[in-house]
Amino acid sequence: MTQKNICIRVFYVIFLLFYFHTARSQDIKKLDSITEDVIDDVYTEVPKQRFKKKESDSLSRFSFNAFPYIFSSPETKLAFGGGGIMILYAGKGLDLRPSKVEFGGYYSVNNQYRININPQFFFFDNKLYVEMPTSYGFFVNRYWGRGDSTPDYDDAEYAIETFDITLSTQVPPLLFSADRTGLILSYEDSKVVDKRSNELLMNDSLPGSNGAKLFGIGLNLVWDSRDNLFYPNSGRYQSIKILAYPEPSDYVYSMVEFDARAYKAFSEDRVLAVNLFVQTVLGDTPFFKLPALGGKNRMRGYFNGRYVDNFYGMLQAEYRQYFWKRFGFVAFAGMGNVSNTILDYRFDTMKYSFGGGLRYLINKKQKVNLRMDIGITGDGSTGIYFGIQEAF
Repeated sequence: MTQKNICIRVFYVIFLLFYFHTARSQDIKKLDSITEDVIDDVYTEVPKQRFKKKESDSLSRFSFNAFPYIFSSPETKLAFGGGGIMILYAGKGLDLRPSKVEFGGYYSVNNQYRININPQFFFFDNKLYVEMPTSYGFFVNRYWGRGDSTPDYDDAEYAIETFDITLSTQVPPLLFSADRTGLILSYEDSKVVDKRSNELLMNDSLPGSNGAKLFGIGLNLVWDSRDNLFYPNSGRYQSIKILAYPEPSDYVYSMVEFDARAYKAFSEDRVLAVNLFVQTVLGDTPFFKLPALGGKNRMRGYFNGRYVDNFYGMLQAEYRQYFWKRFGFVAFAGMGNVSNTILDYRFDTMKYSFGGGLRYLINKKQKVNLRMDIGITGDGSTGIYFGIQEAF
């Protein structure tokens, strides 16, 4: 076993030890039974006055933040846009978690654009969670083929127009030991409007070479003990998604996704966050829906989709700290790879990325950050990402 492989395995072992240590070292109740004292400490600025609060106070805890931005990423090049977040409470209960509506849009110098909105609501003392992300955009994307060692070439571009909407509802579990279980319904209509000179897309036998209409239905299991939804100091988050795309979808396939996160504070707001993400597909999967390495939240610095295949596994860690008034910084590193199956996953071709970023606290009460990250990859490519809330 090479020294490189030993280091990688040690990284995974450290994650597992850290993850289970956070579970054993904290006496944190489940989301639906979190105490009034914890809610007040996290979501109010004067927790000592918790007993003087009235239920109607939750209705007044409304905030709205919007901002313009300029960014550059491997996918968009230079782009101009704006976005924001609205935080509110969809009820009167003191234990109710904050709901939010995220929105944004951008236009890039290579004529890409995207408009998106993502409402997420908690109802009935957190017993009902509803989410419905919706987006529409035109993208100049790239496809290099499948695998962890696809060569880079200039004619990888193609243009695709996409509309997608997903409805996810979650309630307390009846059959599973999760905090919430839910149903997922999704629809996507993607059209490859210009194949450019990409020879891989000229072959109509490639699934999705002309686009696809996809109808998905699935199940979601969530375990959530984070002390704050926007800037956790402690707790864990785990999510399992299982989605099937049956007929009348243009392509029939299924997807399984596992997302595990753990948070440990050395002191207040000085946090180490760790994230393990795994995604796999089975069946006749469109090439643009294959698990993809890269993007603004995982393996930052890589083009989102630089490496794609049926299986994707990634591990990342990030240190977060405020250093002056509302300003903070992060430092992060990650590693991951794609493969045909989990049994084919290779550590000797593992991809690496690292970087750092700045944070500005735009919402002090809810601890919502504006973020700017710079990611650098093992092969020398870079990406600059701008957004709201943490990467994970």
